[in-house]
Amino acid sequence: MEIITYKTCIRYLAMGMLVLTINGCDGKPPEQRAVNDADKVRTSEVQIYANGEILTMNPKQPNATAMAVKDGKILVVGDLQTVKKAAGDSYEYYDLEGHTMVPGFIETHDHMMQHGATMQMPDITPFTHSTLKQALQTLKTLKPDKNGWIKAWAVDQTLYKEKRGPTLQELDELFPDTPVLIWHLSGHGAYANSKALQVAGITKKTPSPKGGEFVKDKNGEFTGYLKGMPAWMAVSSIPAVSLDVVVNSGKFRASKGFTTVSELAIMHGNMLKLLEEATSDKTFPVRIMGGLFVTMPGFEETAKQARNFETDLFKVKFVKTWTDGSTQGGTGYFTEPYYKADYDTKKGARGSQQEFNQQVTKMLELGFAPAIHANGDGAMDLALNAIEYARKKTGNSKIRPHLIHCQYVRPDQFDRISKMGNIGMTFMTSHVYFWGDMHRDVLLGPERAANISSLKTAIEKGIPYAIHNDAPVSPPDALHSMWVAVNRLTSSGKVLGPEQRISAEQALAAYTREAAVVFGMEDEVGTLEPGKYADFVVLAENPLQVDTDHIRDIKIIATVMGGRVTHLVLEDGYSPQ
Repeated sequence: MEIITYKTCIRYLAMGMLVLTINGCDGKPPEQRAVNDADKVRTSEVQIYANGEILTMNPKQPNATAMAVKDGKILVVGDLQTVKKAAGDSYEYYDLEGHTMVPGFIETHDHMMQHGATMQMPDITPFTHSTLKQALQTLKTLKPDKNGWIKAWAVDQTLYKEKRGPTLQELDELFPDTPVLIWHLSGHGAYANSKALQVAGITKKTPSPKGGEFVKDKNGEFTGYLKGMPAWMAVSSIPAVSLDVVVNSGKFRASKGFTTVSELAIMHGNMLKLLEEATSDKTFPVRIMGGLFVTMPGFEETAKQARNFETDLFKVKFVKTWTDGSTQGGTGYFTEPYYKADYDTKKGARGSQQEFNQQVTKMLELGFAPAIHANGDGAMDLALNAIEYARKKTGNSKIRPHLIHCQYVRPDQFDRISKMGNIGMTFMTSHVYFWGDMHRDVLLGPERAANISSLKTAIEKGIPYAIHNDAPVSPPDALHSMWVAVNRLTSSGKVLGPEQRISAEQALAAYTREAAVVFGMEDEVGTLEPGKYADFVVLAENPLQVDTDHIRDIKIIATVMGGRVTHLVLEDGYSPQ
């Protein structure tokens, strides 16, 4: 005879093993039950979750105390009596133990493969090294990879105490005979030494690639900074991603409460094959929404074949383009100059209006939703003009484009987006925290900085909105980004743009209900209601009731995707992976 408790039962489920079925469960927290081997192999098609708060994010039924799941989808939501009636006589009962259930988090702008690769690379980010000096000391200890390069992730001159990145001379002194490439945290730049430029065949006479720049000083000498993705891609590439990297990246996201993530940097067919392989495994922990790069080699032919790689957990819905680069990387496109930084905002445009018009038109013609990166207001003009042109050209306004980052959007642009209709916006609120002080004091100035990530305005204009992290630029952490959106605090503890604060419910919606709308998935996920996937997160506390300063500290107890536990932490620290 074996004693099976609730927590032991959950362990079996999380490990993919059979769990006991409680027939005719009275709905009370299950006491210890003696079961024999036959009991352990009895299973039920229905699972009931009860004895906790359920925030459905469904305006028609915002709260519930019980939910039944069948075949990976939600059967019924309501009180325990109603749920038990729908479940029938045989079901598995899971006690929420007073915790709070919310819909699974949706990461609307993510590079899960790239982030997975960077997790395998040496880390010299400002998140782990407060000074450039410390970062260089760590760099000095590194050994070349199998290809003979020193590569690391990632530098940000705005976050180190010195407020600068490494010079060519500093990297040459550390590694005079070994090529070095260190990415900028934004992904829109990198730092190289002389040996790296030499190996890549880049000389002073080599023209900068379109959309990028091999930056030189006033004397015509290389500074080592490779501005823009085309520039660093001409020197080297991020290490190849393996199946294990994709799986581990998915597990990491499940541990943060994500049930749907995105890979919006699919640059070649091999990435499609790898995502297909990873998600063909029914134990893969997250859904992935994919986006092709419009500039990838053989784009049109690959786009026509892309949906052949789809699985139950991987869909290719988007094509991505970017109208500018990174504000903190000096490649944002604004209609007004930077505040104090010595960057030319006009050089931030990644192409001409005509080019973007053609790109977005092609996306609609091929049946993909445009995903358009736009940080500055100049970039936003390019994006909106392109959407308007493409809709008129194709007659297709049913496909929903979404605008990515939306760092600084003018009031007239918000009005235009609202009037155009069926356009989503996804905001990177982590900018307020990590870079807010720099935006206010150096990059944008007080007025524009106060209005970065203007979620409040988007909500007031009735525009579908979401929050994202853009990993690996900032770590994938929905609760932290929600906390930022609600409090608008910078890393120095100062409030940036209090008028753009939103409520905790609105912030939660930005990672659930509203995020699903932005992604065109509102019929599948985003709320807990019958017929939708059983994608949810169990939180230790209710994010709508705790002090707003505590939201980022709420613990994730479990993540469930399609009715299957993908992450679980118990009181004794047990966490099956």
